[in-house]
Amino acid sequence: MSQIKIADKFIIKNKSNTNDIQNLIKTINKQQKRTKQSKEINTLKSKLYKHKPIKRIGIKTYKKQFQNNLLKTRKKTVFKPTYRIKSKSKSKSKSKSKSKSKSKSKSKSKSKSKSQTNKTKKQDLINTYISKQSKYIIVIPSYNRPELIQQKTLSLLKKHSIKSSHIVIFVANREQYDLYKSKIPKTLYHKLVIGVKGLKNQRNYISNYYPEGTHIVQMDDDLEKIVQLNVENNENNKNTKKSKKTIEPISNLDTFIKKAFLLCNTNNIFLWGVYPLANSHFMTNTITTDLRFIVGPMWGMINRHHPDLELTIDEKENTERTLQYWSMDGKVLRFNNVGIETKYYKNKGGMQNEGKNRKEEALKSIQYLHNKYPTITKLHLSKKSGVPELKLIRHKA
Repeated sequence: MSQIKIADKFIIKNKSNTNDIQNLIKTINKQQKRTKQSKEINTLKSKLYKHKPIKRIGIKTYKKQFQNNLLKTRKKTVFKPTYRIKSKSKSKSKSKSKSKSKSKSKSKSKSKSKSQTNKTKKQDLINTYISKQSKYIIVIPSYNRPELIQQKTLSLLKKHSIKSSHIVIFVANREQYDLYKSKIPKTLYHKLVIGVKGLKNQRNYISNYYPEGTHIVQMDDDLEKIVQLNVENNENNKNTKKSKKTIEPISNLDTFIKKAFLLCNTNNIFLWGVYPLANSHFMTNTITTDLRFIVGPMWGMINRHHPDLELTIDEKENTERTLQYWSMDGKVLRFNNVGIETKYYKNKGGMQNEGKNRKEEALKSIQYLHNKYPTITKLHLSKKSGVPELKLIRHKA
């Protein structure tokens, strides 16, 4: 049976012929699965078409092949308009695809612009929210340092345009109250409060003095600088280790404090702090919530009256506070891109006036804290300064 005659019969769609063809195709496919290189399959396929055998055939592909052969041999005018229409449809489809690609590129650019605008809008909303928030208190516990507090912390806050209405100084007794009131100008602070003697006692007194939910920033009276980290990334070099890092005075202390409390409120955190040093080599451009030391000279809290948050030691009270808040909340917020400059254990007054050996007291405190929190602390006695330390084992929030 010739190729054209079979195709003619197939196009007419005679039931008997189509059934024969279907049976023939089924037998070919069955035999091809069993053995690919059998001679019987090639002979059966050669009955249907003269060219090389294909892997697998179906009725639709069979129909297309023989229709194309018929068009080549007979060249009837009936089929010409169909091909013209097809060519037009192809050109139309190409133009449509081009228009679609253009519209996609436009939509992508629009989506990018929308995302950028959304980001700027979110940032604007955050900035407006931060600017509206003004309820926080800066508390400075101080003892026998009326001159030093003026030279250091109060002058620093004035330099950073912090309103005096935010600043409250806590002193130990009436004698200290009179001393501070006579020597410190009233324009530098809002209120003097008589508390109790001893650092841990004064910290606990401050917490009980203010109602729950109060945003309190506590600062030492000998704070010298508050700095922020700047990282300059080169366009050619994306490696952060080789990028230039510098420090400079914090641009806006007021907005930083408000941002810190905003992050605490949104992430269910009650304690935040900064990096313990003003050193660009060790500082990183990160904000973390895992277990990290919240240093005492500057930190903030959302106040709570809870017995588990009461301090029990004077020396290393900042380490105890960090462990207390971590044990209760599972998170502490630390800005590793903001640091402080102060002289630890050197300035006169404060805890130095008590006449205790601070190294011995520190050793007692870290042993006490390690016994209390053995799974998240370890002793560290090899510091150059000679002051024993307690290292915190980092746990993810």
